[in-house]
Amino acid sequence: MPDDREKHDAVCAKCSHKFTIKTKPCKGESEEECSWEEHGEPRKTILSSIKPLTSKPMIAAVLLATVFVLGLTTAAFSDVFVETSLEALSNTGMTGTVEFFVIDQSNETLENVEIIINDISGEDKGDGSYTFENVTLGIQNAEISLLEYKTQIHEILVLPFIGSCNEVKMEEGAGEDYATFDILGCSIILVIFSVFALLGSISCLKRRNLDVGIAGAVIGIFVFGFFMIGSLISIIALIMIIMSKEEFENGKKGKVF
Repeated sequence: MPDDREKHDAVCAKCSHKFTIKTKPCKGESEEECSWEEHGEPRKTILSSIKPLTSKPMIAAVLLATVFVLGLTTAAFSDVFVETSLEALSNTGMTGTVEFFVIDQSNETLENVEIIINDISGEDKGDGSYTFENVTLGIQNAEISLLEYKTQIHEILVLPFIGSCNEVKMEEGAGEDYATFDILGCSIILVIFSVFALLGSISCLKRRNLDVGIAGAVIGIFVFGFFMIGSLISIIALIMIIMSKEEFENGKKGKVF
Protein backbone atom coordinates (compact mmCIF):
# COMPACT_ATOMS: atom_id res chain seq x y z
CA MET A 1 0.00 0.00 0.00
CA PRO A 2 1.19 3.55 -0.64
CA ASP A 3 2.49 5.39 2.43
CA ASP A 4 -0.22 8.07 2.22
CA ARG A 5 -3.13 5.61 2.47
CA GLU A 6 -4.82 5.49 5.86
CA LYS A 7 -7.03 2.46 5.23
CA HIS A 8 -7.74 -0.18 2.67
CA ASP A 9 -10.95 -2.19 2.12
CA ALA A 10 -10.28 -5.84 1.35
CA VAL A 11 -12.28 -9.01 0.59
CA CYS A 12 -11.06 -12.48 1.44
CA ALA A 13 -10.58 -14.54 -1.73
CA LYS A 14 -11.60 -17.72 0.08
CA CYS A 15 -14.72 -16.84 2.06
CA SER A 16 -15.63 -13.35 0.68
CA HIS A 17 -15.41 -11.88 4.20
CA LYS A 18 -15.01 -8.07 4.08
CA PHE A 19 -12.64 -6.22 6.36
CA THR A 20 -10.69 -2.97 6.53
CA ILE A 21 -6.99 -2.52 7.09
CA LYS A 22 -6.05 0.73 8.81
CA THR A 23 -2.43 1.77 8.40
CA LYS A 24 -2.59 4.74 10.80
CA PRO A 25 -4.09 4.78 14.30
CA CYS A 26 -7.36 6.62 14.85
CA LYS A 27 -7.58 9.57 17.19
CA GLY A 28 -7.10 8.45 20.76
CA GLU A 29 -5.83 5.03 19.82
CA SER A 30 -2.42 3.78 20.76
CA GLU A 31 0.23 3.50 18.13
CA GLU A 32 -0.12 0.13 16.38
CA GLU A 33 1.43 -1.35 13.32
CA CYS A 34 -2.08 -2.16 12.02
CA SER A 35 -5.56 -3.03 13.28
CA TRP A 36 -8.58 -4.90 11.94
CA GLU A 37 -12.18 -3.92 11.47
CA GLU A 38 -14.80 -6.61 10.74
CA HIS A 39 -17.89 -6.14 8.59
CA GLY A 40 -20.90 -8.41 8.75
CA GLU A 41 -21.48 -11.45 10.95
CA PRO A 42 -18.32 -13.01 12.30
CA ARG A 43 -17.56 -16.43 10.87
CA LYS A 44 -16.77 -19.29 13.19
CA THR A 45 -14.40 -22.04 12.12
CA ILE A 46 -13.84 -25.40 13.83
CA LEU A 47 -10.31 -26.64 13.38
CA SER A 48 -9.11 -30.16 14.26
CA SER A 49 -6.31 -30.40 16.74
CA ILE A 50 -3.16 -32.06 15.44
CA LYS A 51 -2.05 -34.96 17.64
CA PRO A 52 1.40 -36.52 17.42
CA LEU A 53 1.49 -39.88 15.64
CA THR A 54 2.21 -42.97 17.70
CA SER A 55 4.03 -46.16 16.81
CA LYS A 56 0.96 -48.37 17.34
CA PRO A 57 0.02 -48.66 13.62
CA MET A 58 3.62 -49.55 12.78
CA ILE A 59 3.65 -52.24 15.49
CA ALA A 60 0.36 -53.61 14.14
CA ALA A 61 1.82 -53.64 10.62
CA VAL A 62 4.84 -55.66 11.77
CA LEU A 63 2.62 -58.09 13.70
CA LEU A 64 0.28 -58.69 10.75
CA ALA A 65 3.25 -59.13 8.42
CA THR A 66 4.49 -61.78 10.86
CA VAL A 67 1.06 -63.46 10.70
CA PHE A 68 1.34 -63.48 6.89
CA VAL A 69 4.72 -65.23 6.97
CA LEU A 70 3.52 -67.60 9.69
CA GLY A 71 0.42 -68.44 7.65
CA LEU A 72 2.45 -69.30 4.56
CA THR A 73 4.78 -71.46 6.63
CA THR A 74 1.83 -73.22 8.25
CA ALA A 75 0.24 -73.82 4.84
CA ALA A 76 3.47 -75.32 3.53
CA PHE A 77 3.71 -77.71 6.48
CA SER A 78 0.04 -78.41 7.13
CA ASP A 79 0.63 -81.98 8.30
CA VAL A 80 3.12 -80.87 10.95
CA PHE A 81 0.81 -78.04 11.98
CA VAL A 82 -2.10 -80.41 12.56
CA GLU A 83 -0.04 -82.98 14.43
CA THR A 84 1.89 -80.62 16.72
CA SER A 85 -0.37 -77.61 17.34
CA LEU A 86 -3.67 -79.44 17.82
CA GLU A 87 -2.04 -82.15 19.90
CA ALA A 88 -0.56 -79.50 22.18
CA LEU A 89 -3.96 -77.80 22.52
CA SER A 90 -5.59 -81.15 23.27
CA ASN A 91 -3.12 -81.66 26.12
CA THR A 92 -4.42 -78.44 27.69
CA GLY A 93 -7.94 -79.88 27.75
CA MET A 94 -9.35 -78.08 24.71
CA THR A 95 -11.86 -79.98 22.56
CA GLY A 96 -14.05 -79.38 19.53
CA THR A 97 -17.60 -79.87 18.28
CA VAL A 98 -18.55 -81.94 15.23
CA GLU A 99 -21.90 -82.11 13.46
CA PHE A 100 -22.98 -84.51 10.70
CA PHE A 101 -25.91 -84.18 8.35
CA VAL A 102 -26.75 -87.54 6.71
CA ILE A 103 -28.74 -87.84 3.46
CA ASP A 104 -29.33 -90.45 0.76
CA GLN A 105 -28.77 -90.21 -2.99
CA SER A 106 -32.12 -88.41 -3.34
CA ASN A 107 -31.06 -85.80 -0.76
CA GLU A 108 -33.58 -87.15 1.73
CA THR A 109 -32.51 -87.13 5.36
CA LEU A 110 -31.69 -90.47 7.01
CA GLU A 111 -32.40 -91.33 10.62
CA ASN A 112 -31.13 -94.00 12.99
CA VAL A 113 -27.66 -93.73 11.46
CA GLU A 114 -24.80 -95.00 13.60
CA ILE A 115 -21.89 -92.56 13.71
CA ILE A 116 -18.84 -93.30 15.83
CA ILE A 117 -15.84 -91.03 16.52
CA ASN A 118 -13.22 -92.39 18.92
CA ASP A 119 -15.68 -95.06 20.12
CA ILE A 120 -18.25 -92.34 20.97
CA SER A 121 -21.70 -92.20 19.36
CA GLY A 122 -23.30 -88.87 18.47
CA GLU A 123 -26.68 -87.50 19.52
CA ASP A 124 -29.45 -87.95 16.94
CA LYS A 125 -31.50 -84.74 16.72
CA GLY A 126 -34.22 -86.44 14.65
CA ASP A 127 -33.73 -84.30 11.54
CA GLY A 128 -30.82 -86.17 10.00
CA SER A 129 -28.21 -84.27 11.99
CA TYR A 130 -25.89 -85.74 14.62
CA THR A 131 -23.82 -83.74 17.09
CA PHE A 132 -20.64 -84.68 18.94
CA GLU A 133 -19.34 -82.63 21.86
CA ASN A 134 -15.87 -82.67 23.43
CA VAL A 135 -14.16 -84.33 20.46
CA THR A 136 -10.37 -84.66 20.52
CA LEU A 137 -8.65 -82.06 18.33
CA GLY A 138 -6.85 -83.02 15.15
CA ILE A 139 -7.68 -85.32 12.25
CA GLN A 140 -10.13 -87.97 13.47
CA ASN A 141 -11.86 -90.91 11.80
CA ALA A 142 -15.66 -90.93 11.73
CA GLU A 143 -17.47 -94.16 10.85
CA ILE A 144 -21.01 -93.71 9.46
CA SER A 145 -23.10 -96.86 8.98
CA LEU A 146 -26.73 -97.77 8.29
CA LEU A 147 -28.37 -101.04 7.34
CA GLU A 148 -28.52 -101.59 3.53
CA TYR A 149 -26.08 -98.72 2.95
CA LYS A 150 -22.33 -98.69 2.40
CA THR A 151 -20.32 -97.78 5.48
CA GLN A 152 -18.65 -94.37 5.16
CA ILE A 153 -15.32 -93.69 6.88
CA HIS A 154 -14.40 -90.00 6.80
CA GLU A 155 -11.30 -88.18 8.00
CA ILE A 156 -12.40 -84.92 9.63
CA LEU A 157 -10.43 -82.01 11.06
CA VAL A 158 -11.53 -81.00 14.55
CA LEU A 159 -10.58 -77.45 15.60
CA PRO A 160 -11.17 -75.49 18.80
CA PHE A 161 -13.79 -72.71 18.81
CA ILE A 162 -14.95 -73.59 15.27
CA GLY A 163 -17.58 -76.32 14.92
CA SER A 164 -16.99 -78.81 12.12
CA CYS A 165 -20.08 -79.37 9.96
CA ASN A 166 -20.01 -82.35 7.57
CA GLU A 167 -22.58 -83.52 5.05
CA VAL A 168 -22.51 -87.26 4.30
CA LYS A 169 -24.35 -88.80 1.36
CA MET A 170 -25.01 -92.49 1.89
CA GLU A 171 -25.03 -94.95 -1.01
CA GLU A 172 -27.04 -98.15 -1.04
CA GLY A 173 -25.08 -101.39 -1.12
CA ALA A 174 -22.42 -103.23 0.80
CA GLY A 175 -18.78 -102.48 1.59
CA GLU A 176 -16.98 -99.35 2.69
CA ASP A 177 -16.11 -95.97 1.21
CA TYR A 178 -13.11 -94.08 2.63
CA ALA A 179 -12.76 -90.30 2.34
CA THR A 180 -9.47 -88.68 3.37
CA PHE A 181 -9.19 -85.16 4.70
CA ASP A 182 -8.31 -82.58 2.03
CA ILE A 183 -5.12 -81.14 3.50
CA LEU A 184 -4.50 -79.18 0.28
CA GLY A 185 -7.81 -77.35 0.68
CA CYS A 186 -6.82 -76.47 4.23
CA SER A 187 -3.52 -75.06 2.98
CA ILE A 188 -5.28 -72.92 0.35
CA ILE A 189 -7.61 -71.46 2.99
CA LEU A 190 -4.63 -70.61 5.20
CA VAL A 191 -2.92 -68.84 2.28
CA ILE A 192 -6.07 -66.78 1.58
CA PHE A 193 -6.36 -65.78 5.24
CA SER A 194 -2.65 -64.89 5.24
CA VAL A 195 -3.13 -62.57 2.25
CA PHE A 196 -5.84 -60.70 4.18
CA ALA A 197 -3.38 -60.27 7.05
CA LEU A 198 -0.83 -58.85 4.58
CA LEU A 199 -3.38 -56.33 3.26
CA GLY A 200 -4.08 -55.29 6.84
CA SER A 201 -0.35 -54.85 7.40
CA ILE A 202 -0.06 -52.56 4.36
CA SER A 203 -3.07 -50.56 5.57
CA CYS A 204 -1.45 -50.03 8.98
CA LEU A 205 1.90 -49.15 7.40
CA LYS A 206 0.30 -46.39 5.30
CA ARG A 207 -2.20 -45.43 8.02
CA ARG A 208 -5.02 -45.61 5.50
CA ASN A 209 -8.31 -47.52 5.26
CA LEU A 210 -8.98 -48.42 8.88
CA ASP A 211 -11.59 -51.01 7.87
CA VAL A 212 -9.00 -52.95 5.85
CA GLY A 213 -6.61 -53.00 8.81
CA ILE A 214 -9.29 -54.25 11.19
CA ALA A 215 -10.50 -56.88 8.71
CA GLY A 216 -6.94 -58.12 8.17
CA ALA A 217 -6.41 -58.48 11.93
CA VAL A 218 -9.74 -60.26 12.49
CA ILE A 219 -9.21 -62.72 9.63
CA GLY A 220 -5.60 -63.18 10.76
CA ILE A 221 -6.92 -64.72 13.98
CA PHE A 222 -7.97 -67.76 11.94
CA VAL A 223 -4.46 -68.24 10.54
CA PHE A 224 -3.79 -70.01 13.89
CA GLY A 225 -0.17 -70.95 13.19
CA PHE A 226 1.88 -73.32 15.27
CA PHE A 227 0.57 -73.48 18.84
CA MET A 228 -1.98 -70.72 18.02
CA ILE A 229 0.78 -68.07 17.84
CA GLY A 230 -0.82 -66.50 14.76
CA SER A 231 -4.13 -66.00 16.56
CA LEU A 232 -2.44 -64.36 19.56
CA ILE A 233 -0.40 -62.00 17.38
CA SER A 234 -3.48 -61.01 15.36
CA ILE A 235 -5.42 -60.19 18.53
CA ILE A 236 -2.59 -57.93 19.73
CA ALA A 237 -2.49 -56.23 16.30
CA LEU A 238 -6.26 -55.69 16.42
CA ILE A 239 -5.96 -53.99 19.82
CA MET A 240 -3.18 -51.74 18.50
CA ILE A 241 -5.28 -50.73 15.48
CA ILE A 242 -8.33 -49.89 17.57
CA MET A 243 -6.24 -47.85 20.00
CA SER A 244 -4.78 -45.79 17.12
CA LYS A 245 -7.82 -45.61 14.84
CA GLU A 246 -7.76 -41.77 14.85
CA GLU A 247 -4.41 -41.84 13.07
CA PHE A 248 -5.81 -43.55 9.98
CA GLU A 249 -6.86 -41.57 6.92
CA ASN A 250 -10.33 -42.33 5.56
CA GLY A 251 -9.60 -41.64 1.93
CA LYS A 252 -6.96 -40.68 -0.64
CA LYS A 253 -7.13 -37.00 0.35
CA GLY A 254 -6.74 -37.58 4.09
CA LYS A 255 -9.06 -37.59 7.05
CA VAL A 256 -12.79 -36.95 6.85
CA PHE A 257 -14.12 -34.80 9.70
